[in-house]
Amino acid sequence: MVRYSTALSHIFLAGISIYCWKNVNRDWPFPQVAFGIIAFHSLLGVWKWGNPTYGQKIDRLYGLTTTLQDLLVLPCIVTTLWLKYSYSLNFVISHSTLTLLPLALLLQSHQKFDVIDVFLLGNVLSSFVVSYFNDNQFGVSVTLSYILSYFIIKRDMINSLPMDVPIQDLFNYSMCFFCYFALKAVQQPFYEY
Repeated sequence: MVRYSTALSHIFLAGISIYCWKNVNRDWPFPQVAFGIIAFHSLLGVWKWGNPTYGQKIDRLYGLTTTLQDLLVLPCIVTTLWLKYSYSLNFVISHSTLTLLPLALLLQSHQKFDVIDVFLLGNVLSSFVVSYFNDNQFGVSVTLSYILSYFIIKRDMINSLPMDVPIQDLFNYSMCFFCYFALKAVQQPFYEY
């Protein structure tokens, strides 16, 4: 299936995620991983949705990168926020390790289940807490944009709106905001009071 509007939304998301990847602090590997996953997935999306002849041949790879994007992007940003504000390294490592548990369970069972949403909701709460208590408004914006992207748009909770825009397009455009806010959240200067 060819849908050029979705290919265009993937072009925008790939562009902003590559911009964020290039401009993030190179001392922190986690946001580089997050923006790299988004960029790779978006480039695959451009091929899948914009190529009428060969686009469908990468459906499985596109599905895998969709899952990786869902599972790893927010936890990578949240881990960076915890590290940025000098929380205990043991706490940060345990937080990062716990976020890999749904990926391991998913790879073992080959089906989606609600534990992924529970872990992502935990990361959303974690992002909000660390951002709020450290006065990082961009971090709070990351939290709100991820809630909008993943839990509202991707779950098609806006189906009552009278428009013909594909859900994938809306999700990609909302992820553009997520990327921008995530870049600003990890770059925001740390002020000690």
